Amino acid sequence: MRLHISIISYQGDGIETRSRSSNCSTVLHYKNRREMAKDLSEKAQQSKGDGDAMKILEDALTLCKFGKFHFLLLAASLCSIFAAMLVTTTSSYILPVAECDLKMTIMYKGLLNAIPFLGQIGASLLTGFLVDTFGRKIFLIGGNVGIFIGTLLEGSSQTYWMMLFIKLIEGISLSLSFSAISSMLSEFTPISIRDRVLLTYSGFTSTSLIVAALLAWASLPLPIHIVVWEGYFELHAWNVYLYICSIWSFLAMILYYCLPESPKFLLSHAREKEALEVLKTIYSMNTGNDRDSFPILSFNTSGTLKPTDVISLKKQLVNALVEVKELFRRPLIYRLLLFSFITFAGLIVFTSLRLWYPQISTIIENYSKNHGETAQFCVMITDYMDGLKETPSDVILTNITEPSVCVPKLSGTQTYMNGIILGFVSLMFVAISAFLVEYLGQKILMFIILILSALCSASLYWTNQSIQIAILMSATCGLLQTALSLQQNMFIRVFPTTLRALAVSIIIMVGRIGSLSGNIIFPILLRLGCMAPFITTSCIALGLACLVYFLPNVNKENKDTGDK
Repeated sequence: MRLHISIISYQGDGIETRSRSSNCSTVLHYKNRREMAKDLSEKAQQSKGDGDAMKILEDALTLCKFGKFHFLLLAASLCSIFAAMLVTTTSSYILPVAECDLKMTIMYKGLLNAIPFLGQIGASLLTGFLVDTFGRKIFLIGGNVGIFIGTLLEGSSQTYWMMLFIKLIEGISLSLSFSAISSMLSEFTPISIRDRVLLTYSGFTSTSLIVAALLAWASLPLPIHIVVWEGYFELHAWNVYLYICSIWSFLAMILYYCLPESPKFLLSHAREKEALEVLKTIYSMNTGNDRDSFPILSFNTSGTLKPTDVISLKKQLVNALVEVKELFRRPLIYRLLLFSFITFAGLIVFTSLRLWYPQISTIIENYSKNHGETAQFCVMITDYMDGLKETPSDVILTNITEPSVCVPKLSGTQTYMNGIILGFVSLMFVAISAFLVEYLGQKILMFIILILSALCSASLYWTNQSIQIAILMSATCGLLQTALSLQQNMFIRVFPTTLRALAVSIIIMVGRIGSLSGNIIFPILLRLGCMAPFITTSCIALGLACLVYFLPNVNKENKDTGDK
Protein backbone atom coordinates (compact mmCIF):
# COMPACT_ATOMS: atom_id res chain seq x y z
CA MET A 1 0.00 0.00 0.00
CA ARG A 2 1.38 3.42 -0.98
CA LEU A 3 1.17 5.79 1.95
CA HIS A 4 1.55 9.56 1.89
CA ILE A 5 1.79 11.58 5.12
CA SER A 6 0.85 15.27 5.23
CA ILE A 7 0.58 17.48 8.29
CA ILE A 8 -2.91 18.90 8.68
CA SER A 9 -3.06 20.69 12.03
CA TYR A 10 -1.68 20.99 15.53
CA GLN A 11 -4.02 20.74 18.49
CA GLY A 12 -2.41 21.74 21.78
CA ASP A 13 0.43 19.37 22.59
CA GLY A 14 -1.11 16.66 20.41
CA ILE A 15 -0.47 16.47 16.69
CA GLU A 16 -2.93 15.31 14.07
CA THR A 17 -1.97 14.03 10.63
CA ARG A 18 -4.05 12.63 7.83
CA SER A 19 -2.80 9.65 5.86
CA ARG A 20 -4.12 8.78 2.44
CA SER A 21 -3.71 5.75 0.21
CA SER A 22 -5.43 4.42 -2.85
CA ASN A 23 -8.10 2.66 -0.80
CA CYS A 24 -8.26 4.22 2.65
CA SER A 25 -8.21 7.52 4.50
CA THR A 26 -7.48 7.65 8.23
CA VAL A 27 -6.64 10.25 10.83
CA LEU A 28 -3.63 9.57 13.05
CA HIS A 29 -3.04 11.24 16.42
CA TYR A 30 0.34 11.69 18.10
CA LYS A 31 1.00 12.70 21.69
CA ASN A 32 4.16 14.65 20.88
CA ARG A 33 6.67 15.45 18.16
CA ARG A 34 9.01 12.60 19.13
CA GLU A 35 6.31 9.99 18.51
CA MET A 36 5.37 11.67 15.23
CA ALA A 37 9.03 11.80 14.15
CA LYS A 38 9.49 8.09 14.82
CA ASP A 39 6.36 7.17 12.87
CA LEU A 40 7.19 9.45 9.92
CA SER A 41 10.69 8.02 9.76
CA GLU A 42 9.37 4.46 9.67
CA LYS A 43 6.89 5.27 6.92
CA ALA A 44 9.56 7.07 4.89
CA GLN A 45 11.70 3.94 5.05
CA GLN A 46 8.74 1.68 4.14
CA SER A 47 7.95 3.79 1.08
CA LYS A 48 11.57 3.79 -0.08
CA GLY A 49 11.71 3.10 -3.79
CA ASP A 50 8.20 4.35 -4.42
CA GLY A 51 9.45 7.40 -6.28
CA ASP A 52 7.54 9.70 -3.87
CA ALA A 53 10.48 11.84 -2.80
CA MET A 54 8.69 15.05 -3.78
CA LYS A 55 5.70 14.04 -1.62
CA ILE A 56 7.99 13.63 1.37
CA LEU A 57 9.66 16.95 0.52
CA GLU A 58 6.26 18.69 0.66
CA ASP A 59 5.67 17.09 4.07
CA ALA A 60 9.12 18.24 5.18
CA LEU A 61 8.40 21.83 4.12
CA THR A 62 5.15 21.70 6.09
CA LEU A 63 7.06 20.44 9.14
CA CYS A 64 9.49 23.34 8.78
CA LYS A 65 6.56 25.76 9.08
CA PHE A 66 6.69 29.39 7.96
CA GLY A 67 9.08 31.47 10.06
CA LYS A 68 12.35 33.39 10.28
CA PHE A 69 13.93 31.65 7.30
CA HIS A 70 11.04 32.59 5.02
CA PHE A 71 11.11 36.20 6.17
CA LEU A 72 14.79 36.30 5.20
CA LEU A 73 13.90 34.76 1.83
CA LEU A 74 11.10 37.29 1.32
CA ALA A 75 13.52 40.13 2.16
CA ALA A 76 15.95 38.84 -0.48
CA SER A 77 13.10 38.54 -3.00
CA LEU A 78 11.93 42.08 -2.18
CA CYS A 79 15.39 43.59 -2.74
CA SER A 80 15.91 41.57 -5.92
CA ILE A 81 12.54 42.64 -7.37
CA PHE A 82 13.28 46.28 -6.49
CA ALA A 83 16.65 46.02 -8.25
CA ALA A 84 15.10 44.37 -11.31
CA MET A 85 12.21 46.83 -11.65
CA LEU A 86 14.45 49.86 -11.20
CA VAL A 87 16.53 48.75 -14.19
CA THR A 88 13.51 49.39 -16.45
CA THR A 89 11.87 52.20 -14.43
CA THR A 90 14.67 54.68 -13.67
CA SER A 91 14.99 55.80 -17.32
CA SER A 92 11.48 57.28 -17.36
CA TYR A 93 12.37 59.53 -14.43
CA ILE A 94 15.86 60.65 -15.52
CA LEU A 95 15.05 61.38 -19.19
CA PRO A 96 13.78 64.94 -18.60
CA VAL A 97 16.57 66.03 -16.24
CA ALA A 98 19.42 64.32 -18.11
CA GLU A 99 18.52 65.28 -21.67
CA CYS A 100 20.99 68.17 -21.72
CA ASP A 101 23.84 66.35 -19.95
CA LEU A 102 23.57 63.35 -22.30
CA LYS A 103 22.46 65.34 -25.38
CA MET A 104 19.37 63.18 -25.99
CA THR A 105 16.87 63.61 -28.80
CA ILE A 106 13.37 62.11 -28.60
CA MET A 107 14.54 59.05 -30.55
CA TYR A 108 17.48 58.55 -28.18
CA LYS A 109 15.07 58.64 -25.23
CA GLY A 110 12.90 55.94 -26.78
CA LEU A 111 15.91 53.72 -27.42
CA LEU A 112 17.14 54.15 -23.84
CA ASN A 113 13.74 53.07 -22.52
CA ALA A 114 13.64 49.99 -24.76
CA ILE A 115 17.22 48.70 -24.48
CA PRO A 116 16.83 46.78 -21.14
CA PHE A 117 13.92 44.81 -22.64
CA LEU A 118 16.07 43.93 -25.65
CA GLY A 119 18.77 42.67 -23.30
CA GLN A 120 16.24 40.48 -21.49
CA ILE A 121 14.77 39.06 -24.70
CA GLY A 122 18.21 38.14 -26.02
CA ALA A 123 19.34 36.37 -22.84
CA SER A 124 16.13 34.87 -21.40
CA LEU A 125 16.26 31.45 -23.09
CA LEU A 126 19.91 30.80 -22.28
CA THR A 127 19.66 31.95 -18.68
CA GLY A 128 16.50 29.90 -18.06
CA PHE A 129 18.26 26.79 -19.32
CA LEU A 130 21.31 27.47 -17.16
CA VAL A 131 19.25 28.17 -14.02
CA ASP A 132 17.51 24.80 -14.41
CA THR A 133 20.85 23.08 -14.97
CA PHE A 134 23.12 24.64 -12.34
CA GLY A 135 20.74 25.93 -9.69
CA ARG A 136 18.96 29.09 -8.58
CA LYS A 137 21.36 30.55 -6.02
CA ILE A 138 24.41 31.14 -8.22
CA PHE A 139 22.37 33.09 -10.78
CA LEU A 140 20.48 35.08 -8.17
CA ILE A 141 23.81 36.21 -6.74
CA GLY A 142 25.47 36.69 -10.14
CA GLY A 143 22.53 38.57 -11.63
CA ASN A 144 22.37 41.02 -8.74
CA VAL A 145 26.14 41.51 -8.83
CA GLY A 146 25.76 42.43 -12.51
CA ILE A 147 22.91 44.85 -11.77
CA PHE A 148 24.84 46.42 -8.88
CA ILE A 149 28.00 47.05 -10.92
CA GLY A 150 25.92 48.13 -13.92
CA THR A 151 23.91 50.67 -11.89
CA LEU A 152 27.09 52.16 -10.43
CA LEU A 153 28.58 52.50 -13.91
CA GLU A 154 25.29 53.87 -15.23
CA GLY A 155 25.32 56.47 -12.47
CA SER A 156 28.86 57.42 -13.52
CA SER A 157 27.93 57.75 -17.21
CA GLN A 158 29.10 60.90 -18.92
CA THR A 159 27.85 60.12 -22.44
CA TYR A 160 24.61 58.77 -23.85
CA TRP A 161 26.25 55.82 -25.60
CA MET A 162 27.99 54.71 -22.43
CA MET A 163 24.65 54.69 -20.59
CA LEU A 164 22.94 52.86 -23.48
CA PHE A 165 25.53 50.08 -23.47
CA ILE A 166 25.36 49.69 -19.68
CA LYS A 167 21.53 49.55 -19.78
CA LEU A 168 21.85 46.66 -22.24
CA ILE A 169 24.20 44.84 -19.85
CA GLU A 170 21.81 45.51 -16.98
CA GLY A 171 18.99 43.94 -19.01
CA ILE A 172 21.09 40.80 -19.51
CA SER A 173 21.98 40.72 -15.80
CA LEU A 174 18.31 41.14 -14.93
CA SER A 175 17.42 38.08 -17.01
CA LEU A 176 20.00 36.04 -15.05
CA SER A 177 18.19 36.61 -11.78
CA PHE A 178 14.57 37.36 -12.65
CA SER A 179 13.40 33.88 -13.68
CA ALA A 180 15.00 32.38 -10.55
CA ILE A 181 13.41 34.72 -7.97
CA SER A 182 9.90 33.26 -8.11
CA SER A 183 11.18 29.68 -8.53
CA MET A 184 13.37 30.01 -5.43
CA LEU A 185 10.53 31.45 -3.36
CA SER A 186 8.00 28.86 -4.49
CA GLU A 187 10.33 25.90 -3.84
CA PHE A 188 10.99 26.92 -0.23
CA THR A 189 7.37 27.64 0.77
CA PRO A 190 4.92 25.11 2.32
CA ILE A 191 2.19 24.20 -0.15
CA SER A 192 -0.62 25.32 2.18
CA ILE A 193 0.39 29.00 1.94
CA ARG A 194 2.22 28.99 -1.40
CA ASP A 195 -0.44 30.95 -3.28
CA ARG A 196 -0.54 33.70 -0.66
CA VAL A 197 3.25 33.97 -0.47
CA LEU A 198 3.53 34.20 -4.26
CA LEU A 199 0.86 36.90 -4.34
CA THR A 200 2.80 38.76 -1.64
CA TYR A 201 5.83 38.47 -3.91
CA SER A 202 3.74 39.93 -6.75
CA GLY A 203 2.95 42.88 -4.49
CA PHE A 204 6.68 43.66 -4.38
CA THR A 205 6.41 44.79 -8.02
CA SER A 206 3.75 47.35 -7.09
CA THR A 207 5.81 48.48 -4.09
CA SER A 208 8.84 48.98 -6.34
CA LEU A 209 6.86 51.54 -8.40
CA ILE A 210 6.17 53.51 -5.23
CA VAL A 211 9.81 53.32 -4.12
CA ALA A 212 11.10 54.42 -7.55
CA ALA A 213 8.79 57.44 -7.55
CA LEU A 214 9.65 58.42 -3.97
CA LEU A 215 13.40 58.14 -4.55
CA ALA A 216 13.08 60.20 -7.75
CA TRP A 217 10.95 62.82 -6.00
CA ALA A 218 13.49 63.08 -3.18
CA SER A 219 16.64 63.32 -5.30
CA LEU A 220 16.01 64.57 -8.85
CA PRO A 221 14.75 68.09 -7.99
CA LEU A 222 17.92 68.76 -5.92
CA PRO A 223 20.38 71.27 -7.48
CA ILE A 224 23.37 68.89 -7.42
CA HIS A 225 26.42 69.59 -9.60
CA ILE A 226 29.68 68.08 -8.40
CA VAL A 227 32.73 68.59 -10.60
CA VAL A 228 35.27 65.82 -10.03
CA TRP A 229 37.18 66.32 -13.29
CA GLU A 230 35.86 69.25 -15.28
CA GLY A 231 34.71 68.27 -18.73
CA TYR A 232 35.26 64.56 -18.07
CA PHE A 233 33.56 63.50 -14.83
CA GLU A 234 30.73 65.56 -13.37
CA LEU A 235 27.86 64.40 -11.17
CA HIS A 236 24.29 65.69 -11.18
CA ALA A 237 21.10 64.82 -9.35
CA TRP A 238 20.28 61.97 -11.76
CA ASN A 239 23.72 60.41 -11.15
CA VAL A 240 23.06 60.43 -7.42
CA TYR A 241 19.59 58.96 -7.99
CA LEU A 242 21.11 55.98 -9.82
CA TYR A 243 23.75 55.51 -7.11
CA ILE A 244 20.98 55.34 -4.51
CA CYS A 245 19.06 52.80 -6.61
CA SER A 246 22.09 50.45 -6.64
CA ILE A 247 21.64 49.68 -2.93
CA TRP A 248 18.81 47.22 -3.67
CA SER A 249 20.89 44.90 -5.84
CA PHE A 250 23.72 45.07 -3.27
CA LEU A 251 21.37 44.00 -0.46
CA ALA A 252 19.88 41.22 -2.61
CA MET A 253 23.36 39.93 -3.41
CA ILE A 254 24.27 39.74 0.29
CA LEU A 255 20.98 38.12 1.35
CA TYR A 256 21.05 35.45 -1.34
CA TYR A 257 24.65 34.65 -0.44
CA CYS A 258 23.42 33.81 3.08
CA LEU A 259 20.63 31.55 1.80
CA PRO A 260 21.01 27.88 0.74
CA GLU A 261 20.17 26.33 -2.61
CA SER A 262 16.57 25.26 -3.27
CA PRO A 263 15.89 21.80 -1.74
CA LYS A 264 13.61 20.91 -4.66
CA PHE A 265 16.39 21.65 -7.12
CA LEU A 266 18.85 19.60 -5.06
CA LEU A 267 16.47 16.66 -4.77
CA SER A 268 15.53 16.75 -8.45
CA HIS A 269 19.27 16.44 -9.20
CA ALA A 270 19.69 13.46 -6.82
CA ARG A 271 21.54 15.47 -4.15
CA GLU A 272 19.45 14.03 -1.31
CA LYS A 273 21.87 14.64 1.58
CA GLU A 274 22.29 18.32 0.67
CA ALA A 275 18.51 18.78 0.37
CA LEU A 276 18.01 17.18 3.79
CA GLU A 277 20.63 19.47 5.36
CA VAL A 278 18.88 22.51 3.89
CA LEU A 279 15.56 21.38 5.36
CA LYS A 280 17.18 20.83 8.76
CA THR A 281 18.48 24.41 8.63
CA ILE A 282 15.01 25.78 7.82
CA TYR A 283 13.43 23.63 10.54
CA SER A 284 15.91 24.81 13.15
CA MET A 285 15.57 28.51 12.21
CA ASN A 286 11.76 28.47 12.14
CA THR A 287 10.97 26.30 15.15
CA GLY A 288 14.00 26.85 17.38
CA ASN A 289 14.42 23.07 17.71
CA ASP A 290 17.69 21.21 17.30
CA ARG A 291 18.59 20.23 13.73
CA ASP A 292 18.89 16.57 14.72
CA SER A 293 15.28 16.49 15.92
CA PHE A 294 13.97 16.99 12.36
CA PRO A 295 11.43 14.18 11.80
CA ILE A 296 12.30 13.36 8.18
CA LEU A 297 15.44 11.21 8.15
CA SER A 298 15.51 10.27 4.49
CA PHE A 299 13.72 10.70 1.16
CA ASN A 300 12.54 7.55 -0.55
CA THR A 301 14.82 7.94 -3.55
CA SER A 302 15.88 4.73 -5.22
CA GLY A 303 19.57 5.60 -5.30
CA THR A 304 19.87 4.98 -9.03
CA LEU A 305 20.45 8.63 -9.90
CA LYS A 306 23.94 10.08 -9.76
CA PRO A 307 24.26 13.46 -8.00
CA THR A 308 24.97 16.27 -10.46
CA ASP A 309 27.82 17.67 -8.37
CA VAL A 310 29.95 14.62 -9.26
CA ILE A 311 29.05 14.68 -12.98
CA SER A 312 31.24 16.54 -15.46
CA LEU A 313 30.11 19.91 -16.79
CA LYS A 314 29.74 18.50 -20.31
CA LYS A 315 27.59 15.63 -19.08
CA GLN A 316 25.38 18.01 -17.06
CA LEU A 317 24.73 20.12 -20.16
CA VAL A 318 23.93 17.03 -22.25
CA ASN A 319 21.53 15.73 -19.59
CA ALA A 320 19.86 19.13 -19.34
CA LEU A 321 19.34 19.27 -23.11
CA VAL A 322 17.68 15.86 -22.96
CA GLU A 323 15.34 17.10 -20.22
CA VAL A 324 14.49 20.24 -22.21
CA LYS A 325 12.80 18.07 -24.86
CA GLU A 326 10.08 17.24 -22.33
CA LEU A 327 9.02 20.88 -22.25
CA PHE A 328 8.08 20.68 -25.94
CA ARG A 329 6.00 17.53 -25.63
CA ARG A 330 2.36 17.15 -24.66
CA PRO A 331 0.86 18.32 -22.33
CA LEU A 332 3.57 20.82 -21.29
CA ILE A 333 3.89 22.37 -24.76
CA TYR A 334 0.17 23.25 -24.81
CA ARG A 335 0.41 24.86 -21.40
CA LEU A 336 3.57 26.72 -22.38
CA LEU A 337 1.82 28.16 -25.45
CA LEU A 338 -1.29 29.14 -23.46
CA PHE A 339 0.65 30.86 -20.67
CA SER A 340 2.92 32.60 -23.19
CA PHE A 341 -0.03 33.98 -25.17
CA ILE A 342 -1.84 35.25 -22.06
CA THR A 343 1.36 36.92 -20.81
CA PHE A 344 2.04 38.44 -24.24
CA ALA A 345 -1.48 39.88 -24.59
CA GLY A 346 -1.64 40.98 -20.95
CA LEU A 347 1.67 42.86 -21.07
CA ILE A 348 0.78 44.55 -24.36
CA VAL A 349 -1.99 46.44 -22.56
CA PHE A 350 -0.52 46.66 -19.05
CA THR A 351 2.93 47.98 -19.97
CA SER A 352 1.64 50.46 -22.55
CA LEU A 353 -0.96 51.86 -20.15
CA ARG A 354 1.53 52.06 -17.28
CA LEU A 355 4.19 53.84 -19.32
CA TRP A 356 1.72 56.19 -21.06
CA TYR A 357 -0.09 57.03 -17.85
CA PRO A 358 2.19 60.02 -16.97
CA GLN A 359 1.79 61.40 -20.52
CA ILE A 360 -2.00 61.17 -20.32
CA SER A 361 -1.94 62.89 -16.92
CA THR A 362 0.17 65.68 -18.41
CA ILE A 363 -2.31 66.13 -21.28
CA ILE A 364 -5.18 66.48 -18.82
CA GLU A 365 -3.22 68.82 -16.55
CA ASN A 366 -2.22 71.10 -19.44
CA TYR A 367 -5.76 71.16 -20.81
CA SER A 368 -7.05 72.33 -17.42
CA LYS A 369 -4.42 75.08 -17.28
CA ASN A 370 -5.08 76.30 -20.84
CA HIS A 371 -8.89 76.21 -20.67
CA GLY A 372 -9.47 76.87 -16.99
CA GLU A 373 -11.63 73.74 -16.69
CA THR A 374 -11.69 70.04 -17.47
CA ALA A 375 -13.78 68.38 -20.15
CA GLN A 376 -14.79 64.88 -21.15
CA PHE A 377 -11.83 62.51 -21.34
CA CYS A 378 -11.97 62.12 -25.12
CA VAL A 379 -12.32 65.88 -25.66
CA MET A 380 -9.05 66.52 -23.82
CA ILE A 381 -7.19 63.71 -25.61
CA THR A 382 -8.52 64.80 -29.03
CA ASP A 383 -7.47 68.39 -28.36
CA TYR A 384 -3.93 67.21 -27.70
CA MET A 385 -3.83 64.97 -30.80
CA ASP A 386 -5.18 67.81 -32.99
CA GLY A 387 -2.37 70.01 -31.68
CA LEU A 388 0.17 67.45 -32.83
CA LYS A 389 -1.35 67.33 -36.32
CA GLU A 390 -0.99 71.09 -36.64
CA THR A 391 2.76 70.84 -35.95
CA PRO A 392 4.79 70.60 -39.19
CA SER A 393 6.49 67.25 -39.64
CA ASP A 394 9.79 68.84 -40.53
CA VAL A 395 10.17 70.82 -37.31
CA ILE A 396 13.84 71.28 -36.46
CA LEU A 397 14.54 70.39 -32.87
CA THR A 398 16.21 72.97 -30.68
CA ASN A 399 19.97 72.56 -30.61
CA ILE A 400 20.76 71.08 -27.20
CA THR A 401 24.51 70.90 -27.62
CA GLU A 402 25.02 74.31 -26.01
CA PRO A 403 24.52 74.40 -22.23
CA SER A 404 23.27 77.99 -22.45
CA VAL A 405 20.45 76.96 -24.81
CA CYS A 406 19.41 73.63 -23.32
CA VAL A 407 17.28 73.93 -20.20
CA PRO A 408 16.08 70.60 -18.77
CA LYS A 409 12.38 70.36 -17.98
CA LEU A 410 12.03 68.98 -14.49
CA SER A 411 9.11 66.67 -13.84
CA GLY A 412 6.32 68.22 -11.84
CA THR A 413 4.81 66.92 -8.63
CA GLN A 414 1.94 65.29 -10.54
CA THR A 415 4.35 62.94 -12.37
CA TYR A 416 5.67 61.50 -9.12
CA MET A 417 2.23 61.42 -7.52
CA ASN A 418 0.85 59.40 -10.42
CA GLY A 419 3.56 56.79 -9.96
CA ILE A 420 2.84 56.58 -6.23
CA ILE A 421 -0.95 56.33 -6.73
CA LEU A 422 -0.53 53.61 -9.36
CA GLY A 423 1.75 51.64 -7.07
CA PHE A 424 -0.63 51.92 -4.10
CA VAL A 425 -3.69 50.91 -6.13
CA SER A 426 -1.86 47.91 -7.60
CA LEU A 427 -0.64 46.92 -4.15
CA MET A 428 -4.17 47.18 -2.76
CA PHE A 429 -5.57 44.84 -5.43
CA VAL A 430 -2.77 42.32 -4.89
CA ALA A 431 -3.43 42.36 -1.12
CA ILE A 432 -7.17 41.81 -1.63
CA SER A 433 -6.43 38.97 -4.05
CA ALA A 434 -4.07 37.34 -1.56
CA PHE A 435 -6.99 37.23 0.88
CA LEU A 436 -9.64 36.08 -1.62
CA VAL A 437 -7.62 33.47 -3.51
CA GLU A 438 -8.01 30.94 -0.71
CA TYR A 439 -11.81 31.17 -0.91
CA LEU A 440 -12.44 31.67 -4.63
CA GLY A 441 -9.47 29.89 -6.19
CA GLN A 442 -7.04 31.29 -8.75
CA LYS A 443 -9.11 30.76 -11.91
CA ILE A 444 -12.40 32.26 -10.67
CA LEU A 445 -10.58 35.23 -9.09
CA MET A 446 -8.57 35.87 -12.26
CA PHE A 447 -11.78 35.78 -14.35
CA ILE A 448 -13.49 38.34 -12.09
CA ILE A 449 -10.44 40.64 -12.11
CA LEU A 450 -10.16 40.64 -15.91
CA ILE A 451 -13.88 41.49 -16.28
CA LEU A 452 -13.48 44.39 -13.82
CA SER A 453 -10.40 45.61 -15.71
CA ALA A 454 -12.34 45.65 -18.97
CA LEU A 455 -15.15 47.66 -17.36
CA CYS A 456 -12.75 50.23 -15.85
CA SER A 457 -10.99 50.77 -19.18
CA ALA A 458 -14.24 51.19 -21.12
CA SER A 459 -15.63 53.59 -18.46
CA LEU A 460 -12.96 56.18 -19.23
CA TYR A 461 -15.10 57.48 -22.10
CA TRP A 462 -17.67 58.94 -19.65
CA THR A 463 -15.23 60.61 -17.24
CA ASN A 464 -14.66 64.37 -17.09
CA GLN A 465 -12.72 64.88 -13.85
CA SER A 466 -8.98 64.40 -13.26
CA ILE A 467 -9.56 62.33 -10.13
CA GLN A 468 -11.98 60.01 -11.97
CA ILE A 469 -9.48 59.45 -14.75
CA ALA A 470 -6.68 58.82 -12.26
CA ILE A 471 -8.75 56.25 -10.35
CA LEU A 472 -9.91 54.38 -13.47
CA MET A 473 -6.46 54.34 -15.09
CA SER A 474 -4.84 53.14 -11.86
CA ALA A 475 -7.58 50.54 -11.37
CA THR A 476 -7.17 49.24 -14.93
CA CYS A 477 -3.41 48.89 -14.53
CA GLY A 478 -3.68 47.48 -11.02
CA LEU A 479 -6.27 44.86 -11.98
CA LEU A 480 -4.28 43.79 -15.03
CA GLN A 481 -1.13 43.44 -12.93
CA THR A 482 -3.02 41.36 -10.35
CA ALA A 483 -4.42 39.07 -13.05
CA LEU A 484 -0.93 38.58 -14.50
CA SER A 485 0.37 37.87 -10.98
CA LEU A 486 -2.26 35.16 -10.45
CA GLN A 487 -1.33 33.63 -13.79
CA GLN A 488 2.35 33.77 -12.85
CA ASN A 489 1.59 31.86 -9.67
CA MET A 490 0.05 29.15 -11.83
CA PHE A 491 2.83 28.70 -14.37
CA ILE A 492 5.52 28.77 -11.69
CA ARG A 493 3.90 25.73 -10.12
CA VAL A 494 2.69 23.80 -13.17
CA PHE A 495 6.10 23.08 -14.71
CA PRO A 496 8.51 20.48 -13.22
CA THR A 497 11.46 21.71 -11.15
CA THR A 498 14.02 20.68 -13.78
CA LEU A 499 12.22 22.75 -16.46
CA ARG A 500 10.69 25.51 -14.34
CA ALA A 501 13.20 28.33 -14.85
CA LEU A 502 13.42 27.66 -18.61
CA ALA A 503 9.62 27.70 -18.94
CA VAL A 504 9.40 30.92 -16.91
CA SER A 505 12.16 32.46 -19.05
CA ILE A 506 10.34 31.61 -22.29
CA ILE A 507 7.08 33.07 -20.97
CA ILE A 508 8.87 36.20 -19.73
CA MET A 509 10.67 36.58 -23.07
CA VAL A 510 7.36 36.43 -24.96
CA GLY A 511 5.92 38.89 -22.44
CA ARG A 512 8.78 41.34 -23.02
CA ILE A 513 8.05 41.21 -26.75
CA GLY A 514 4.48 42.13 -25.81
CA SER A 515 5.75 45.07 -23.72
CA LEU A 516 7.73 46.42 -26.66
CA SER A 517 4.84 45.87 -29.10
CA GLY A 518 2.36 47.60 -26.82
CA ASN A 519 4.38 50.80 -26.69
CA ILE A 520 4.54 50.87 -30.48
CA ILE A 521 0.85 50.05 -31.00
CA PHE A 522 -0.56 52.44 -28.35
CA PRO A 523 0.27 55.77 -30.08
CA ILE A 524 -0.91 54.33 -33.43
CA LEU A 525 -4.28 53.47 -31.89
CA LEU A 526 -4.41 56.88 -30.23
CA ARG A 527 -4.13 58.51 -33.66
CA LEU A 528 -7.10 56.45 -34.87
CA GLY A 529 -9.31 57.83 -32.12
CA CYS A 530 -9.35 58.78 -28.46
CA MET A 531 -10.92 55.56 -27.17
CA ALA A 532 -9.28 53.15 -29.63
CA PRO A 533 -6.49 52.01 -27.26
CA PHE A 534 -8.85 51.77 -24.29
CA ILE A 535 -11.53 49.81 -26.16
CA THR A 536 -8.75 47.53 -27.41
CA THR A 537 -7.64 47.08 -23.79
CA SER A 538 -11.19 46.11 -22.81
CA CYS A 539 -11.50 43.62 -25.66
CA ILE A 540 -8.17 41.99 -24.84
CA ALA A 541 -9.11 41.74 -21.14
CA LEU A 542 -12.44 40.08 -22.06
CA GLY A 543 -10.64 37.67 -24.40
CA LEU A 544 -8.18 36.73 -21.66
CA ALA A 545 -11.08 36.19 -19.26
CA CYS A 546 -12.44 33.57 -21.68
CA LEU A 547 -9.04 31.85 -21.88
CA VAL A 548 -8.97 31.47 -18.09
CA TYR A 549 -11.31 28.49 -18.53
CA PHE A 550 -8.49 26.54 -20.23
CA LEU A 551 -5.89 27.21 -17.51
CA PRO A 552 -4.97 24.27 -15.26
CA ASN A 553 -6.23 24.08 -11.69
CA VAL A 554 -2.82 23.83 -10.01
CA ASN A 555 -4.09 23.25 -6.47
CA LYS A 556 -6.36 20.41 -7.59
CA GLU A 557 -3.72 18.73 -9.75
CA ASN A 558 -1.03 18.97 -7.07
CA LYS A 559 -3.24 18.34 -4.05
CA ASP A 560 -1.62 15.04 -3.11
CA THR A 561 1.80 15.19 -4.71
CA GLY A 562 2.74 18.83 -4.23
CA ASP A 563 4.23 20.89 -7.06
CA LYS A 564 6.14 18.91 -9.64
